[in-house]
Amino acid sequence: MSEALSFDGVSFSYGGERVVDNVSFSIAEGEIVCLLGPSGCGKTTCLRLAAGMEKPDEGTISLGGEIVSTSDRVAPPETRHIGFLFQEFALFPHLSVYDNICFGLSGMTPNEQKTRALELLKEVGLTGFADKFPSSLSGGEQQRAALARALAPAPRLVLMDEPFSNLDPQLRDRMRDLTLRLLKQFGAAGLVVTHDAADALRMADRIAVQADGKILQMDTPETVYRQPKQAEVATMFGTVNFFKTENGMVGVRPSDISLSGDDGDFSFEGKIADSRSMGAGWLCVIEGENGDSYEARILGEETPDEGTHKFFVPQACLMLFKD
Repeated sequence: MSEALSFDGVSFSYGGERVVDNVSFSIAEGEIVCLLGPSGCGKTTCLRLAAGMEKPDEGTISLGGEIVSTSDRVAPPETRHIGFLFQEFALFPHLSVYDNICFGLSGMTPNEQKTRALELLKEVGLTGFADKFPSSLSGGEQQRAALARALAPAPRLVLMDEPFSNLDPQLRDRMRDLTLRLLKQFGAAGLVVTHDAADALRMADRIAVQADGKILQMDTPETVYRQPKQAEVATMFGTVNFFKTENGMVGVRPSDISLSGDDGDFSFEGKIADSRSMGAGWLCVIEGENGDSYEARILGEETPDEGTHKFFVPQACLMLFKD
């Protein structure tokens, strides 16, 4: 399978600070990759580099096997055959939904444009919205219109920068699922930039965790979540409890801790100091014997008894980190 996008040793500095540092990764045709990391880690700059909005200081960027960016030459965004989906939606306010979708279809006849636009309006659930203007749409409707516009020219790659951050949680889930379904349906690869682990876990075929301009780890969502190579990668997916051992450090996610287990499980003693209902289970604060505090999500309908308990974690759920 050929590559939709490839970064090879790409670096970029801004104001004398290196914000992308020797980054290499690739996205196969039809694959969805999420760049996951905190604000300021360089992920949006990677997106701008992929789009042709910035020129790399070092390295090369290729689209479909063709080099489009080097330190000497950058092919402009309009020649790259890529789509864009941003958190601000970026719809043209003076154009109707229909005209927004048709904006990038200048190579088609009017009848072809109409067929394509109406097909996409149906796919995103906006049939009947063709003549409406962005200002009359809800946030979710604007995002669906922006998705239709991004997919209209049949791009080989869609670049998405925090595309769901302005949506409420329930709408956010629906838009993630719709975006993923349509990208797969139309065969477009996707590069999603996000600081939200839920976006990455729900959408990505592979996740690249980024910090301080570098890619720390890139793998399937399950591998990056369950087998992080560094503690910094582990904490990108939520709270992690750390325990020192003779061989280094063990990381444990709150949801993997229980009040019962087997002899072969990792175990520790502590006192439940506080608990609150989380619907399906209880969020507990545990005071360890050494004075450290841990967090656990204990399943069950009844409130866990306060006091000292022995807690268990299956060996398969342990994350091991060397000193």
